[in-house]
Amino acid sequence: MRKIPVKTEAMTVMLIQVPEKKVKNRETGEIAIDKQSGKVLYNVNVAVIVDGRPDAETVVVAEDGIQPDLFPGMPVALPGLVATPWENEYGHGISYRATAVMAAEVAAASNGQG
Repeated sequence: MRKIPVKTEAMTVMLIQVPEKKVKNRETGEIAIDKQSGKVLYNVNVAVIVDGRPDAETVVVAEDGIQPDLFPGMPVALPGLVATPWENEYGHGISYRATAVMAAEVAAASNGQG
């Protein structure tokens, strides 16, 4: 599958909830593991805000890419974010993966004084 790089400069990304281990098989409770690194994968639920319009998305990040002190509502950065189109017998969509999730550097608000 083709991986499409996602530019995040024009969006605000906020963490919706603390990252949770990605479940590969709901019946057995098997946790998803990255095939190349062997690291546990996590679902990171975020609100992506573009032009004042929020959308909820889930981004998959390996365990070693998750900053430990994240909390819901904080602005985050998703370096290495890629989108991968998918399709199977049940439907189709886009999955997202990033190399990390970390606190975003937020520019200080100007107070209008020179």
